[in-house]
Amino acid sequence: MTLNQPRDFGKAVGVGAIVAVLTGAVTAPLFQSGLAPMPQAPSQAFAETLLGPVPEPVGFLFHVLYVTAVTTLILAFTGPRASKRAIAGSSAALWAIAIVVFFPLVGWGLFGAAVTPKIAVAALVPHVLYGVLLWAVSRLVFRASGSTDRAFRRA
Repeated sequence: MTLNQPRDFGKAVGVGAIVAVLTGAVTAPLFQSGLAPMPQAPSQAFAETLLGPVPEPVGFLFHVLYVTAVTTLILAFTGPRASKRAIAGSSAALWAIAIVVFFPLVGWGLFGAAVTPKIAVAALVPHVLYGVLLWAVSRLVFRASGSTDRAFRRA
């Protein structure tokens, strides 16, 4: 099942933006208070890797754009009301990409080992949060009435 209507694509972008803001609202205080074991928010680290030193709102913008784009792609492939299994698999794949590709890109090493091995484990938390929020928000936004999901259920 995919996003068949332009309206569904717009809703998927909206789901991504909502999930991005909510995950940022939960994780940003953890970084600001120093509770997160990472030296800085990963989106901030990525923004600084690409652009050099930038203010925190730029890192948050990177976070919102990335999460919105990735969420839209996931919903495009899994359908507007993805199963828990599909969302869990997507979240796990994103976590694996983060620790194997993204962390080395920003200088934290494979699995974050150049900073501390705790980073790989700590990175699980926002990815689980992402999965839970993606599932809940997509269920709210893509209610059965009016979405393409209803048409697929009949088929």
